[in-house]
Amino acid sequence: MKSAISLSMHKAGSSVADRIFAEVFRARGYEIDQISFLVPKASVPEPEVYRQYQAQMKPDGVYYGIARHWGAHEMEILPSLRMIIQVRDPRDCLTSAYFSYKKSHRPPIDPESRKRFEMQRAELQEMSIDEFALKNAANYQMRLNLLSRHAREHPDVLVVTYEDMVQKTEAWLAQISEFIEQPITPELRQKIAEHIEFSVAEEDASSHKRQVTPGDHRRKLKPETIARINAVLAPGLQAFCYPVQD
Repeated sequence: MKSAISLSMHKAGSSVADRIFAEVFRARGYEIDQISFLVPKASVPEPEVYRQYQAQMKPDGVYYGIARHWGAHEMEILPSLRMIIQVRDPRDCLTSAYFSYKKSHRPPIDPESRKRFEMQRAELQEMSIDEFALKNAANYQMRLNLLSRHAREHPDVLVVTYEDMVQKTEAWLAQISEFIEQPITPELRQKIAEHIEFSVAEEDASSHKRQVTPGDHRRKLKPETIARINAVLAPGLQAFCYPVQD
């Protein structure tokens, strides 16, 4: 069984998706070695954690978890691994990121990363959500470019979406089950159920899971902001079949 990795972007439901992917891979007989768990305690930036770890990655039998940082998406080993890509409407990612970076995210341990984090958090206290979306739209377009390249060129890849994960969970699971070639048995379903909770009683801006319903950018951003970020994000939106005008 060829080793596997997942790629995503920040605020695309990747933590929950990764836990579910790991359960399915484990049931298939894979060893689980989630590299992302090393990142919070690392003394180097996230892309460097992945770059250094490549030397000890095995070609067969291991699921290496999910990589969110765009720098990790350039690992030389990626073409030799099976790959799952999870994407989300980047306009909703931007909306979610604003609240997370402003209030709920924990600071990293790496001194340089922590310094950048604290500077960003201080800046966000004086920045509106519309200003944040306009400033960061190009960054998400760059991430989508990388992911769409993998989706087009990788020989063994599955693309799934956050929207299906929270709204069409059974269909989303079926895609994963088929790709990994592992049936969702009653025992496995019970384990997966521990990670699936896509309801939020009341929106809480200070919570990591503030709200989960797709389309939040339409509720939080001004129409003129949406029009401007649509122009920036159009290639990435089209690559993953999200409407440019919504």
